[in-house]
Amino acid sequence: MSPRAAADVSTNGTAKPETGKRRRVHQSTPENERAILEAVLQLAVTEGYEGTTMAEVARVAHLPIGSVYWHFENKEGLFAALIDYCFENWKTRHRGPENRAILRTSIAGSAANSADPANAQEAFWIIGLLFALEKRLAGNAARQKYLEVRDEMYELMVEAVTPGIPAAALRVKPDLARKIVMLGRALTDGFYISASAGDEIDFAEAAELSALAMEKLVQHYAELGAAADQP
Repeated sequence: MSPRAAADVSTNGTAKPETGKRRRVHQSTPENERAILEAVLQLAVTEGYEGTTMAEVARVAHLPIGSVYWHFENKEGLFAALIDYCFENWKTRHRGPENRAILRTSIAGSAANSADPANAQEAFWIIGLLFALEKRLAGNAARQKYLEVRDEMYELMVEAVTPGIPAAALRVKPDLARKIVMLGRALTDGFYISASAGDEIDFAEAAELSALAMEKLVQHYAELGAAADQP
């Protein structure tokens, strides 16, 4: 439920009676909210944060501008909601049974498509990364939301990676899963930037090389752990 819609519920949980012309014209519906989020997603990957306006969002969503403001108070709130929306989609797509699959999804999938506006769900994350890099947006609600989501993404990836690490490796390097995710994320961020700058990269090969490097790292610590277990 949008913040505006929540405000239309009285303290005893019943809906307040509708009054006024605006209430009749601009209804808060999941369909309208989704249309607005899809519109801003489409604009964000081509125009960026600064180039996206509420008026243009309304045009692309085929809704009156009052409906956009009915659901979202301003552009910061709209982008913050968009980040949540994209994150929910990300959680269904970026899981894998082992480290190689996770890296292949993040690098060969997300980074490769971050330069392709037609793949809006993936391309959006380059804008999120720019939020993190743009210091002048330090007080921006959308930037703060991205940083919060980024932290949650990190913990989800650690949770996914940990079962694939041998116990021997974890005995000598208990935080190995966190280090692997940190390295994998740094590689993916780097590929995002390279893709947006127009570099020609074989992302499938980059994902494979990254996965091999991670596997060698895990093997190194597993061998150290096995050696330490010897009498």
